[in-house]
Amino acid sequence: MPDLICLIPNHGFSESDFVFISWLDDRFYVRDEDIDSFKISSTDDDLNLVQFTETITDGFVREVTEIGSTIITGLEHLEGELVSVTSDGMVIISSTVLGGSITLSNDVFTYAVGKTYAATLIPMDLDIEGTGLATTKRPNRVIINLNETIGGRIGQDVNSMVDIPDVSTLTTDFREISLPGGYTRDTDVVVKQTQPLPMTVLSLTYDLGASRD
Repeated sequence: MPDLICLIPNHGFSESDFVFISWLDDRFYVRDEDIDSFKISSTDDDLNLVQFTETITDGFVREVTEIGSTIITGLEHLEGELVSVTSDGMVIISSTVLGGSITLSNDVFTYAVGKTYAATLIPMDLDIEGTGLATTKRPNRVIINLNETIGGRIGQDVNSMVDIPDVSTLTTDFREISLPGGYTRDTDVVVKQTQPLPMTVLSLTYDLGASRD
């Protein structure tokens, strides 16, 4: 298998720089660099060069420090606010900012800090031909088409939601979910992302029962 070569004109990195590679979601050392390209290794030598067979045209490379930190400072503008910290594609802590900083249990090298939030998707109610919008319906199953998504919940309403299965890492795929709940005239399906993680819903396909009451 060939060594991975990062082709980035005038990249500015030097031999042994420690960098984060977005499409591999990990940190590596720069090796065999020249002005327009370099290889990467999991150690600061040529013994563990990363090998790769795909062509990547989208992503980023960012220099990071080898020295991790358990204290994140510079958060005075968020004083007293509840924030979440993400690192390596995961939420590692939710904490209240005190004295312009928060303390972590483990070292982090790269991270993002922001206020917690919940994103809610409520599609338009189904207009079943010949029955109308107010038809009593029950979605038995939903097939959700996801693009680059981690986490998320789905249900007939916010009180009867279940986790979308098998999306603990970045996922682009379909997921089929059986929904709890009964017949209703209200909203058919609600999708929520309660973590500061990516979610894109491309489509929802329903298997449902309908009543002509």
